Amino acid sequence: MAKKTVTKNAIQKGYQDYLLNHGKGPETVRVFTKFLGIDDEAFYRHFGSLKNIETSIWEDYYRKTLTIILKDPDFEEMDGREKHLSFLYTMLELIRPDRSYILHKLEGKKPHELPKELRAAQKVITRSDAINWAKHFKFLPDNIKETTQSAYKRVLSSHTIALLLFWVKDDSGESKDTDLFIEKSTRTVFDIGELPAVDSFFDLSKFFLRKMGFSKAAT
Repeated sequence: MAKKTVTKNAIQKGYQDYLLNHGKGPETVRVFTKFLGIDDEAFYRHFGSLKNIETSIWEDYYRKTLTIILKDPDFEEMDGREKHLSFLYTMLELIRPDRSYILHKLEGKKPHELPKELRAAQKVITRSDAINWAKHFKFLPDNIKETTQSAYKRVLSSHTIALLLFWVKDDSGESKDTDLFIEKSTRTVFDIGELPAVDSFFDLSKFFLRKMGFSKAAT
């Protein structure tokens, strides 16, 4: 009998199912492979250990998003802000089917409490050339432009995390508040170092005040 073909994605989805069904990850590879109905060899073709699965899940959210947006023939003609918006909206659509898993991992978490798997994936992406639309600060001396752009790349990566944390709390219909958050916060992020920054920050502040119920203060 031919052995069952098991894909990396099937193992990732199986791990998410196990986590949601049991409230925690499997204790051993054997427990997990028995749950999936596969042999250990099929697992080890894709992963060296259980702890690598969740890191790969988060990395793939980033990588699959980048693959999708780079296929857009108009992507290279966009400016940095438009590219970042495309990245955020595409990632949001990509992760929607996994909302239960992401809620399990992020609901109630603060930025400093992020799962180590997400932090690891974030570092891999930030250090790569993947997010290459980080802003150039033309007014800065050449000797510090590169350092500043690297720091700005980390800002964009952190902005993605902020989107995830906002989305898991969003109970608006069709995540309309998340769409507003993406638009307003991206405007603020890309106005850093520019004259419109104060207006952008004030507009974003009003949005959060409305979300928290202080509508009069936000008018």
